[in-house]
Amino acid sequence: MNAMLKARKHFSVAINWEDRKIEQWLEQYGAYLLLDSKPDFASSRNILASLMDSVTGVATDRRRRALPRCNIDVHQAMAIEDMLYHVNKTEGAKVCRWIDVAVLYYVSGYSEEDISTKFDMTMYAVKRDKMMGILRLATRFKIGSFLTD
Repeated sequence: MNAMLKARKHFSVAINWEDRKIEQWLEQYGAYLLLDSKPDFASSRNILASLMDSVTGVATDRRRRALPRCNIDVHQAMAIEDMLYHVNKTEGAKVCRWIDVAVLYYVSGYSEEDISTKFDMTMYAVKRDKMMGILRLATRFKIGSFLTD
């Protein structure tokens, strides 16, 4: 473990960022996070299981978007995690909100409607903030994006 921490490279050189677009990297990171997560609910389709979940206070998984199959390794996931951590520590509050909206959409798989409810925003504001967050990541770190190509 200690050797792994010493060998951890800076996120800008840890992986080849030109292999994918920033949107794809974020979706792959979300798929990587799903590999280790165990469902904390019995079932969203079984009525008895839903009743059991409501009694125990566990919410069902309400993602409306399916993330792609995970095609990244642990080092690539750590680089994406480090990049998101670095951005949240170095940017202002407005840019962090943009990044949060983009991360909720691309990494967590939330729909735009769920994000608008969570942040009490209009759908236009969610689309704008998602686009601005992606553009900020793409232009700051010189990573390709579907919006810029």
